[in-house]
Amino acid sequence: MTFPLVCYCYAVPRPVAALLKLLHAAVLVFVLLLSFLGLYEFSYDPEDHAPPAINGGRPRPEAVKRRLPLVEFLELVDSSSSPSSGLGAEPTCRVCLEWLEAKDEVRRLGNCTHAFHTRCIDRWIDLGEVTCPLCRSHLLPRRRAGLLGMARLG
Repeated sequence: MTFPLVCYCYAVPRPVAALLKLLHAAVLVFVLLLSFLGLYEFSYDPEDHAPPAINGGRPRPEAVKRRLPLVEFLELVDSSSSPSSGLGAEPTCRVCLEWLEAKDEVRRLGNCTHAFHTRCIDRWIDLGEVTCPLCRSHLLPRRRAGLLGMARLG
């Protein structure tokens, strides 16, 4: 069974096309002005433009572990004291289902506040996983700059 291939061509009125060109030029001038004033920095990350690696472009487990700092669980609880932090009143490691003690060593994840024993999350990372075992958010924050994300104020 095949899908029909249908192409529709719409004629865009000249005033609309001119308006779109004008808006494009205005955005370009605005970005260049922000760049000139130092409020926007063009960033080129070779990692974003590199050809996919043999393993599908996933980072090596050692690199992921290096970027996730080791902390004591008590320090992690103190730094995320919000009620919706995901650490709960009786925190357990969702990988091994054991209690997380105040002195236990955990890795500070990049995008969520879930906590796992270092040995548990390290095994997870060694399997090639790059997401949180519980919520599936990426372990490492993305390194992209928004329009004012790279603002230099000082």
